[in-house]
Amino acid sequence: MSVFTQAIYNKLVEDPILVSMVNLYNNQPAIFTIEPVPGNARLPYIIVSGPVSDIPFDTKTTIGREMLVDIRCYTENQGSRVLVENMAERVRELFHRQYIPVNGYQNIITECRGPIFIPEDGALGMVVTVRFIFERRN
Repeated sequence: MSVFTQAIYNKLVEDPILVSMVNLYNNQPAIFTIEPVPGNARLPYIIVSGPVSDIPFDTKTTIGREMLVDIRCYTENQGSRVLVENMAERVRELFHRQYIPVNGYQNIITECRGPIFIPEDGALGMVVTVRFIFERRN
């Protein structure tokens, strides 16, 4: 797992409020950084995508990266959106305008877009897209 994905994962699993909203998988919070999710994983869970966009953010004196990462929250579709909305809003709270430590990089900007609903068969899903700007440390 990259240092970026590890930092995002750490932020999610270290939050007791968010962890209380997801199921367990192998005695760990059901927060996945791989796809597809293991077949025996049970909802509710969270999937951290790899970057959906990763472009240079360089200046004359620095090397940087601007990344977009989707964090998708899923629950069972039992006629209520409350849990999936609470999960997605908590993800937004954890990341929007927050400093995320990443080994070897300085976190310059972190901002969130969403959450928005995403279609999913048999489940309710919401996605928060997180925009990061990182500058490499020398």
